[in-house]
Amino acid sequence: MTQRSPTALLVEDEPLLRAELRAALARLWPQLQIVGEAADGIAAARLLGLATPDILFLDVRMPGMSGLDVARLSANRAHVVFLTAFDSYAVDAFDQGAVDYLLKPLDVARLALCIQRLQARLAMAQAPADLSALREARPAGHMRWIQASTGNQLRFINIDDVCYFCADAKYTRVVTSTFAAHIRTAIKELASALDGEKFWQISRSAIINVGAIDSVQRVDGALSVRMRGDAEALPVSQVFQHRFRQM
Repeated sequence: MTQRSPTALLVEDEPLLRAELRAALARLWPQLQIVGEAADGIAAARLLGLATPDILFLDVRMPGMSGLDVARLSANRAHVVFLTAFDSYAVDAFDQGAVDYLLKPLDVARLALCIQRLQARLAMAQAPADLSALREARPAGHMRWIQASTGNQLRFINIDDVCYFCADAKYTRVVTSTFAAHIRTAIKELASALDGEKFWQISRSAIINVGAIDSVQRVDGALSVRMRGDAEALPVSQVFQHRFRQM
């Protein structure tokens, strides 16, 4: 069976940038069909009523209605990529389920990475809903990278570079050997998305990368771990201490 070509809607109030995005998509993803273009959020909302695109490329700040508002109107019926010159909108963008977040001026190499992520999402959506196939595919479905914010910057972190995750108020702190960042994903959600052979949950508030352990300490029956390059000792809850008997 021949698969239909994916479709997209371009919403950007700067005509030159919209044309640049259209041309770059034509070069990098010739199978993608642009089914509509809009210069503001209100026009985009009208187009959504006429077409059902697979992908929305949305400027965040536009007259009439913001890209975030348009994303809410789409009600998760399309994969969303936000475009903006203001990286301070990153958290709000990912709260709306964005696949990616592209900063202006447009970086073609960064757009190519975005296309790879979109193609992966579309491939998952088109996969047959066969339970045995899903079970076989599950090991490959572990989280491989994570998007996190550090101040006004959005970082894309290879999951293997993470030393540990730790609950931090309403956020989760992501700690690598060189920097720390924050995400909104809860520890419980991360535990089900990560490779359990590489990442161990050691308490209700922490998950560690086993390969980044520096030392394990036991004092008066209390177990804690220290990660490479980090002075903080992470306590291990009693229910998870059995993990360390095999080390």
